[in-house]
Amino acid sequence: MKNTLTLVALLAVFTACSEKPKQENTTDTADSVQTVVTDPIEEKIKTLPKPLAQGIAAHGGLEKWNNFRTLSYTLGNSEEDTLKERQHIDLHNRKVLIEGKGYNIGFDGTQVWVSPSKADFAGPSARFYHNLVFYFFGIPFLLADDGAIYEELGEQTVNDKTYNAVKVTYASGTGDAPDDAYIAHFDMETNELSLLLYTVTYFNGGKKDAPASYNAMFYEDWKNINGLKVPTRLKGYKYADGKTTELRYTKLFSDIEFSEEALSESTFAMPEVAEVDSLPQP
Repeated sequence: MKNTLTLVALLAVFTACSEKPKQENTTDTADSVQTVVTDPIEEKIKTLPKPLAQGIAAHGGLEKWNNFRTLSYTLGNSEEDTLKERQHIDLHNRKVLIEGKGYNIGFDGTQVWVSPSKADFAGPSARFYHNLVFYFFGIPFLLADDGAIYEELGEQTVNDKTYNAVKVTYASGTGDAPDDAYIAHFDMETNELSLLLYTVTYFNGGKKDAPASYNAMFYEDWKNINGLKVPTRLKGYKYADGKTTELRYTKLFSDIEFSEEALSESTFAMPEVAEVDSLPQP
């Protein structure tokens, strides 16, 4: 009887010992399961041409740019300009408010409006203008937008200086002027954006005409604002055959502010006294 009890006890101990590792293995297996979380910004950077990715990094990085919600700046054509504008942009949804002398222009996410009327804005089209200057200001970051198509051009020379160049075009249906093209030129030592060649196709009315000629824009007087290197001066020139000629305009930026806070929706809402400016018809 004693031997039988001893045998039963040994079997119980053996059974308990043999089951314990099985439970631990199950737990270990469960603990070892890991969820791989990918960073969308890192994944986006991987899809960009190297000169563009390096250029964005040199200007503070796409992550820092995306962390900000609101951009505001004062825009003028010269230091003495008395008709300066204050422009406010929601960087996430690209809604816009431009406060000018005698007019406001807004984009509420659907419509571009002018208050009190379109006649109070001296430009040819408020819809064309509402995000024009912002887009130039926001390059190279904005060249990472969805819908962009890239072509590395290698080394390109303009005015006898050589740059690393990337051409950017857009998929059909991207923005108001998907036929626009840009060639960003990055400094070969600093990777900073120095020069942009660009076309203007907005007024083509959707017609597939011959490729438009390029204009040239130089980026100057960089300033570090909240960790982002942005221009305080843009200078536009006529351009042909690798050379710039006549100076066409100068744009000056001051009181540049980035904020992580969003402006209220009412900021961009069309007031009662306003007119909508629509896309040109083909």
